[in-house]
Amino acid sequence: MANHSLEDRRSNLSDRMSNGREDWQQHRQDLQNDRQDWRDNNREDWQNWNDGKLDHYGDWYHGGWYPGAGWGHMWDNYPVAAAIGMTAWAVNRIGYGWGYYDYSNPYYSSGGGSGYDYSEPLVVYADAPVATATEAPAVSASLAQPQPTDEGMAAFDEARALFRQGDYAGALTKLDTTLKTMPRDTVVHEFRGLVLFALKKYPESSAAIYAVLSSGPGWDWTTMISLYSSAETYTGQVRALEEFVKANPKSPDGHFLIAYHYQTQGHDAAAAKQFKEALALLPEDKLLKQLVAMTTPLDKTPKPATTTPPPAVNDEKTLKAEQLVGKWTATAGESTFELDLADKGGFMWTFSKGKRKQSVKGVFAIDQNNLALETDDGGGTMLAEVSLADPKTLKFKMIGDDPKDPGLEFKKK
Repeated sequence: MANHSLEDRRSNLSDRMSNGREDWQQHRQDLQNDRQDWRDNNREDWQNWNDGKLDHYGDWYHGGWYPGAGWGHMWDNYPVAAAIGMTAWAVNRIGYGWGYYDYSNPYYSSGGGSGYDYSEPLVVYADAPVATATEAPAVSASLAQPQPTDEGMAAFDEARALFRQGDYAGALTKLDTTLKTMPRDTVVHEFRGLVLFALKKYPESSAAIYAVLSSGPGWDWTTMISLYSSAETYTGQVRALEEFVKANPKSPDGHFLIAYHYQTQGHDAAAAKQFKEALALLPEDKLLKQLVAMTTPLDKTPKPATTTPPPAVNDEKTLKAEQLVGKWTATAGESTFELDLADKGGFMWTFSKGKRKQSVKGVFAIDQNNLALETDDGGGTMLAEVSLADPKTLKFKMIGDDPKDPGLEFKKK
């Protein structure tokens, strides 16, 4: 990150928030008339999240799919989110990486023999200690993507060759070698999920894919099919999974996994139907709710045009930075949060749960009732709606979170 002063960074962040809100209000009707263009121009770094790996993985890797129509709610209702560039992927990376979300992988079982502990999110901090393929991952201090290693890539290339030959067990063994030095690489884990799928280990495959989609978008069709020697081989494996789903209609992993494959193929309607089936079996799952929203087509029923802008935030809800300066603490279940906001614009966010403790720092800015916490390392921006119940009680709810979730209540020290 460039060497700018806290004041400069804070001013830049504040300008982005304010300008984005003003542009959105001025052109709201135009944006409503063509929501897809608005999303295309303002979706965050989902493409960079995957395409940044092109240099590492060569010409077989072509990127991934992105949030569909259902995520338009974010830009329709939160203009500052559009200015910052928030999407479901950004929300998840921050939510899990900062401890705001209590991650739970419904398809992972410690006794399931998957060979990797998917009970923790793949989105962690870059200087975390390296885990083995069977160790629980650790959490530490930066949200940057891990870099492939020569040893890991050599084993990964061998795994791809074995997979193409139909030696799926051999490919899985090589991937376990890769994960010893690249334990958090989402491409490796997505390929691992594909190998487990080919082996008909559907719950284990679902656990891996769930971890991947909690971090970012899945592969596109070009990337997926390039791993196979023929489309017929892949089609046969999909048909086997479809038969499994028919025979096990109450299997949430089956519905989830076939939905992922339909989405990768570009069959949004079929994917949405299966994601909804999985959500019906796991109704509180955050990721499934997002995936249903992403894949469900927009309601194209014409709506009455309006030129009335949304009401501005009431004066009593508009906050100034100086009101938030200080040290704040909050608890949620077994988790503890500390938020230190400095008068010069810096912040420190610390999350603790059991033996785990992690901190992230950066710069903050406030616009009306929206608080943005932008990290120093470029790992993302936490964007929240905040309010003061009293001078020492700060209500904090991350934008993009489930509307039914209460958020955090911070108390000033």
